[in-house]
Amino acid sequence: MKSLCKSAALAAACGLTLVAGVASAQTAAPAAAPSVAEAPVGPGPTVDNASVGNIAGLMYYCYAHDIDDDTTVRSLGRSLAKRADVKNDPAYAAGGVGKLMVGPGQMFDLTAAESDVRTASCAHAAQRGTELDDGTFILPLQD
Repeated sequence: MKSLCKSAALAAACGLTLVAGVASAQTAAPAAAPSVAEAPVGPGPTVDNASVGNIAGLMYYCYAHDIDDDTTVRSLGRSLAKRADVKNDPAYAAGGVGKLMVGPGQMFDLTAAESDVRTASCAHAAQRGTELDDGTFILPLQD
């Protein structure tokens, strides 16, 4: 039970959802910690810890790989990419190749994830992108 709590605390610190059935497999792992891409997650890794640059890069990745074909996602991603804090963020390039920042120095590889995890992560990245916008992006008028 103590190791289960320790794993749950570690997952919570990383912003991940720990699935109860996977927790015992995680504690039985060798002493070396698994990479974030191998970390057990629920319906999808959280984008809450991702930088604005990583979110902008993910929006490009999601649109370019037809995971989210909404042109608003493409436009918002481009708008975010013009920001100075994004241009200097190394996590922007990581996002562009499908790497989601889930914690300080920790990336989740969406390219290796199941389709539903990629789709959910892209949807959450788009939602987070609107929250991170500094007011320079104007949503297109809907007819």
